[in-house]
Amino acid sequence: MLRVLRSIPSVLTSRRGAWWSLAVAAVLLVLAMGALGRADLDAGNEAAPPQSESARAATAADRFPGAECQTLLIVASRDDGAQLTAGDTAALGTLIDPVGTATGIAPLGPFPSDDGRAAVIQATVDVGADGDAKAAVTTVRDAVAAHPISGVAVQVTGGPAFGVDVAAAFDGADFTLLLVTIVIVALLLILTYRSPVLWMIPLVVVALADELAGSATVAVGNALQLQFDTGIVSVLVFGAGTNYALLLVSRYREQLAVDTDHRRALARAWRGTAGAIVASNLTVVLSLATLVLAVIPGTRGLGVASAVGLLIALVAVLFLLPPLLAVCGRGVFWPFVPRPDRPREYGRAWRGVAERVVRRPWLPLVGGAVLLGVMAAGLFGTTVGLTQVEKFRVPSESAAGLTVLGAHFDPGLAQADDRDRRHGGGGCRHRRDRGCSRRRAGHGIRHQRR
Repeated sequence: MLRVLRSIPSVLTSRRGAWWSLAVAAVLLVLAMGALGRADLDAGNEAAPPQSESARAATAADRFPGAECQTLLIVASRDDGAQLTAGDTAALGTLIDPVGTATGIAPLGPFPSDDGRAAVIQATVDVGADGDAKAAVTTVRDAVAAHPISGVAVQVTGGPAFGVDVAAAFDGADFTLLLVTIVIVALLLILTYRSPVLWMIPLVVVALADELAGSATVAVGNALQLQFDTGIVSVLVFGAGTNYALLLVSRYREQLAVDTDHRRALARAWRGTAGAIVASNLTVVLSLATLVLAVIPGTRGLGVASAVGLLIALVAVLFLLPPLLAVCGRGVFWPFVPRPDRPREYGRAWRGVAERVVRRPWLPLVGGAVLLGVMAAGLFGTTVGLTQVEKFRVPSESAAGLTVLGAHFDPGLAQADDRDRRHGGGGCRHRRDRGCSRRRAGHGIRHQRR
């Protein structure tokens, strides 16, 4: 067994073995991608453990009549901040019929604020059994937009609107996150090796590992009913895979400076770094495996999925990167190609820094500690957490409406209940047969008799 392990780097880097290794890797990758496909993760995104009291109460609430109904708040205020005129209030009242036609349930209002600078219409929408409010919110917003009021800003907010806007804020987020990760990794590789060619090889290997990890983690997640963020898994795979590649390529470059045969140098580099790469990988994988004990479904799923992704990154770097480097030869380090008969043309600045640190180790140690202390001083008094409005990086209609609501109505009147938060919605549950003519628990805005 030990002899087989020792022969692996020689097989991966030999003239024929490298091409055979690449061919086998390509076939396995195609078969794995074909078998796993690119399905979506089926599990939801529960914020609390299923056995918790709040989760059980929310599940029980789903069985009540009208549980599929949620409330939207249509908030109106003048653009100049003045009080709403009688004409503004009358114009706002003309929204009752089109909104009611759009939702199928008669809305209530408008209800003016105590200072007269804002007014609210309550619209009840049916989000269905799955709690997807996007279609309902879009319908109400279209109805409001079709009847503009001169000089008056009208926003549709409330729990369901917030859920829709938050989901829209993440549209394309995985692609953006992946693109930024690739750019950062590419820049780091270029700065490290100062080669316009070499950086592409590790990046291609890690990208293939990420593609396979994406399909594998989704398949594992669906099989085990896990919940996790696939975008975070991609970042971990890219980060860890690039780190493993740097360890191997750095040792390979050192060996090329003393060995005339680049294949033999690569095999020695593999033997010298494989242990460190495996140890680094298993340390993180075992740490992530402890998240299986977490009670939050998303945390538990992220631990399992990330561990699977990092194992795939490990296999890709150890068994796909060496054959690629062997086929390309030492020319991938151009223009600073390391050779035994050529003095080192790189690392002079860092070698000088290292020599100074070794001569006077206390100076950088104390200086670094002081610098870290100064930078960490800003953490004193820091508060963690975001309000509903602060969750958006760019303005959103629901956040703008909530800001107006908070400025002109008493705090807590638009507070969503726990069940609606879980569904990304808010407001009250209206009974179709009785309507809603008086204040009830969980309503949000005080209803005023007319």
